[in-house]
Formats: sequence, structure tokens, C-alpha cells
Amino acid sequence: AKKNKGLIKDKKSFSPPKEIKEFRKAYSDLLKEFDKPLIVYVDNLDRCSPFNAISTLEAIRLFLFLPNTAFVIAADEDMIRLAVPEYHKGASQRHQTDYLDKLIQIPVHVPRPGVLEIRVYLMMLTAQDHGVTDAQLETIRCALEESLRLSWKQPQITIDELLQDHAIEKHSELRSKFVVAEQLAPLLAESTNINGNPRIVKRLLNQVKMRKKTAHRRGMQLDEKTITKLVIFERCLGTQATNKLYELIDKEKGFPKVLAELENSEVEFDEIKLPEEWKLDLAFIDKWSKLPPMFTEMDLTPAAYLSRESIPMGAVNAVMSGAAQKLVEDLMKQKVRVSGVNSTAITTTPKEEYMSVMDGLIENFKLIGDWTERPTGIYGAVLLAKRDDKCCLSLLTFLKSLPRQRWLNPILKELEGTK
Repeated sequence: AKKNKGLIKDKKSFSPPKEIKEFRKAYSDLLKEFDKPLIVYVDNLDRCSPFNAISTLEAIRLFLFLPNTAFVIAADEDMIRLAVPEYHKGASQRHQTDYLDKLIQIPVHVPRPGVLEIRVYLMMLTAQDHGVTDAQLETIRCALEESLRLSWKQPQITIDELLQDHAIEKHSELRSKFVVAEQLAPLLAESTNINGNPRIVKRLLNQVKMRKKTAHRRGMQLDEKTITKLVIFERCLGTQATNKLYELIDKEKGFPKVLAELENSEVEFDEIKLPEEWKLDLAFIDKWSKLPPMFTEMDLTPAAYLSRESIPMGAVNAVMSGAAQKLVEDLMKQKVRVSGVNSTAITTTPKEEYMSVMDGLIENFKLIGDWTERPTGIYGAVLLAKRDDKCCLSLLTFLKSLPRQRWLNPILKELEGTK
């Protein structure tokens, strides 16, 4: 016994309040010696799972009243409020509302970018991609920033004013790109499937660049403006509308009559017979048709080929975010009519991603050969459709193209009542 004495130590008592107190003291002493404030940035907190998001905020609470320490937390406010019940079971609506109000001392609400902000963002991306020097890029940035700051009392800086006194290589080419960026800004800022979301805008431009390189390698005479106009159509109206566009291009040998009518100023918009798949957003169609280049005299066969063969239609959602892809996966697993988890997931996904998610669901459904039985995921699609009119119309259009089944009839009636 004496020989083994000391091998087994007594269990240490653990006191959370004591541990926290000692940690606070050690941390304060360390900061005192450091003699500088500590600022911690927590970005994209709303991308965590609801439980982990609140767990992180709870951990931050320990540091809130320590000297010379500040936290800057970037997150979607609604998502955090909806995550509270996942951590604090049975949390009331009042608890959800009060949670952030008590935790965040100085809230800063960042508004969604408008037309002017998207114009500046597009011009900066364009200039950077054009290959201007660092000094020129900084000068352009400062001029755009100053113009944006004073936009409340004076017109925005013009493209020629922005480029004056700059010895930029291929000056006229950059000017032409800036003109396109200026024309794109209203569509990207106001379309409900983009809403000025900078990440979506960047992904769209990346897709344009990828297609341009593919077209160049294949010897296709397609300019960036044409590709950009078609990519925006795909993003804003979705897969079914895009399929219809390329179907018309094939059927009418590259010159769809409906596009010529849309671009003809003498034809009233209301008189044009649009495909059903295009009626998701008539305001967008009207604005998009006026975006250069005009397609009336242009053979769109190469563009359609590039989109379907080089970039398969299933990849229209190459501009889909990780959160949207995750939502597609979750909704495709739904077997029951009601899902609180998926309802929360839809709420916490940006609305501008909804159509991309619905397109992803429909692409999955197209792989199904036998529709005699209700497939897994159909209730997930219905759940999303009931949150968004465009998604509802898109799902209805697809479901009506299927062989009519008994299980399908009540779903069609439910969706038609939602419209």
C-alpha cells in the first residue's frame, strides 16, 4: 500500500464560478501587460448551425465585461433570433426578441446595396478584371467612393469623368465594359432573385468569364455582353424558363420571334404572347429585353449551344450559394407534410436564393422515372413554394407536365390556392 501511495490522486473539485473568476483575472492581467485593446471579429455567424451560433454567443458572454475588449459580430439578425429556441428549448417570442437586444450594445444595421452601390461594385470588379494598375485602381476607388458619399446632393460621377487623366491600357475597351456595368446595375439590384447580393453578383460575373473562355477555345464569336445577358436571364427566371428560351432558339433557327417582339418599341408589351415559363416576373422580362445587346438580328444558336453543352443546364445553379445547396439537400429528404426544421432553414436562407433552390429540387425530380408513388422531397418543394410566388408557379408548371396521379391532385389544388 505504501508503495502505491500517491499513484491515484484525489478528484479535484470543479467550481465553474471559481474557474471563470480566475480566468477573468488572468485575462485582465495579460491585457494590462499588453497595454492595447483587443478587438475580436466574428463574421458569418449566421452560417453556423442554430445551436452552434447561440453556443458561440453564449461563450462570448464570458468576455463582455472584461477591460479593453470588444467584439464585432456580423450575422443576420432574424436568423439569430430564430436560432434561440434551438438552444434554449421552449424560448418564448419575447425571449427571442430580447436575446440580441440584451447582448449587442451597439447594433449597426447594414442596408442591402441599391443601384448606386451595385454600380460602384461592378465597376471596381470590372476595372480589377481589366488589369489596371494598383495605383489606377485606388484612384478609381476613391473617386467612386466620394461620388457615392455625396450621392444625396449631386449626380453620380460619369464614366468619362472617372477615366479622365488615366493612361489605361485599352482605354476604350474598359470604357465599354463600364457602360455595360452601368446598364446591368438596375437589373442586379432590383431583381428579386439577386437583390443586390454581392456574393451572387460576383458568382454571376465568374460564370460569364468561364463561358467566355470556353467560347474562345471553341472558336465561337460570342462577346461578353451576349453571354452576360443570357446568364442574367438564367439566374433570374430559372431553369424551366431558360430551357424554354433555348427550345425556341432551336425551333426558330437562332432567331426567336418573341425576342424580336420584346425588342420592338412599336409592339406593346401586353400584346406579346410570352411562354408560360416566362411569366414568373414580367417586370424583369421587360427590363431584360431592353438590355444591350439586342438579339433581334443575332443568331443565338452558338450561345444556346454553349449554355447547354459546355455548361449543362443542371449547372445553371453554379451561382447557388452553399446555404442554398444545403437547403436543396434538406428539402429533398423531407417525407412528411410539415417540417419545423426545414421551415426554419427556408426562413434563414436569403430570399434571392429561393428560385435557385426550387430549380435544384426540380432538377432532382426530373431524374425520377416512376411517379405512381409520391417521391421523397415533394413536400419539401411544396413547403418552399408556399413561401414564394415565383417558386410556386415554377413548381406548378413542372407538376402539371407530369402524368396525373391521385396523390398529386391535392398538392396541385393546394398550390393553386396559394397563388
